[in-house]
Amino acid sequence: MKWINRCILLIICTICFIACEREFVYRGGEEGLTFSSDTIMFDTIFTSIGSTTKNFRVYNPYNEDMSIESIELAGGEESGFRLNIDGNTESLAEEIRIRAKDSLYIFVEVTIDPVVGSNTPFVVTDSIFFRTKKTLQTIQLVAYGQDVVLMKKEELKTQTLTSEKPYLIYDYLVIDSAETVTIDPGAKLYFYQDASLLVLGTLHVNGTTEEPVVFAGHRQEEWYEDKPGQWGYIHLLPGSGSSSFNNCIIKNGMMGILADSVGLNSEPVTINNTKIEHISTFGLLAQTSNLKAANCLFGDCGNSSTAITVGGTYEFSHCTFANYFDWTFRNNPTVFLSNYYVDKNDKEQIVPLKEATFNNCIIYGNNYSELGFDLKYSNEEAPELDANYLFNNAIIKLSDEFDISDETKFINILKENPSFVNISEYNYQLDTLSIAKDAGAFKLAEPYPLDILGVNRLQDDGPDLGTYERYKKE
Repeated sequence: MKWINRCILLIICTICFIACEREFVYRGGEEGLTFSSDTIMFDTIFTSIGSTTKNFRVYNPYNEDMSIESIELAGGEESGFRLNIDGNTESLAEEIRIRAKDSLYIFVEVTIDPVVGSNTPFVVTDSIFFRTKKTLQTIQLVAYGQDVVLMKKEELKTQTLTSEKPYLIYDYLVIDSAETVTIDPGAKLYFYQDASLLVLGTLHVNGTTEEPVVFAGHRQEEWYEDKPGQWGYIHLLPGSGSSSFNNCIIKNGMMGILADSVGLNSEPVTINNTKIEHISTFGLLAQTSNLKAANCLFGDCGNSSTAITVGGTYEFSHCTFANYFDWTFRNNPTVFLSNYYVDKNDKEQIVPLKEATFNNCIIYGNNYSELGFDLKYSNEEAPELDANYLFNNAIIKLSDEFDISDETKFINILKENPSFVNISEYNYQLDTLSIAKDAGAFKLAEPYPLDILGVNRLQDDGPDLGTYERYKKE
């Protein structure tokens, strides 16, 4: 008899549970649903490439459980937009239930088809309809599209990349040896995840102050603007020519420029009026190379903003090395110099640092000390043969223990904060009372009379240190 009683009890409990289940029959009142946003907007989306996912919330403002008659994407299956409603990817959902005073998340993505013959950005729109008993409500969907030139695993011969359309690069681009690629002002090269530009030949980047050339990750949404590690790097391979970078923005990569044994038997590689920032490792990593940089900003990097390793010849003039990287903890200093490598037999092989000169520069960041050395000497009585470096008229963040008494290595060094305008917004121009104001040497500035923005640095009491010349707007 006990098992019969148990069965009867189980049946009664099941009936009670079913009877107590809430009924979602209420369709809402005149005021309808409420939403966290009335328009979902996507920044520039490259054609054929999906966007990041955005979301919004749909609220049931009533004291009763309700059922939404339907949620429908106006463009249906033909729309470039995609919805995920209550865990299901669909363009139409019916009888969607929301409990009293509760809410529902809806996720939205978009992929845009190319517009044939269009070189300019265009707008793609759609709507989401919400139908209840007494109301029809709409959420607007807006995406800005841009047709691109797709390039994947391509070997480039001598040619010019123009600003007509952006370039979207998968995997890699290779500039063949003995070939020269020129990039016009205003051109934009966007790299897919892990994609890189490999230079065996020669690369000439000819941006201008008004139309810089951009190397960046392919994501255009605001959240990705300062996110590092979105693509690979620009690699100047051994034996490549004397490449030049003028008025560039290189950002969001795993590395900025890797210069590997270049510029040794010809003119140096030159980097002018260029910003390298938001990088997950090194902004500039140069080894056994001949390189000159002027009016450059080497910004926030997860490792050193600039690392000179395995010797070479280098000159930096009116450069700002500013590293306040906050995506992860950073161990290495903003600027790092080394002159050796360890061979396969675990022996240290010295490669002389023939010259590393820093003129009218700023080296600063959020570490305790922002200048580091790892130098070896084959002859302790003549160390300059293996490590010849000079910091001439500079602001450098240094620990109290750091010795700068050698006037053959350190001339007119200031340790005070340069007072940038706003480091949280990556604005490394000089504030009104910056100690870097007029602190530079005229002789060192004369070869570079204009700063990165085209401001004349020789027109007042003295050139300012770093990349930017402070001036009063009329």
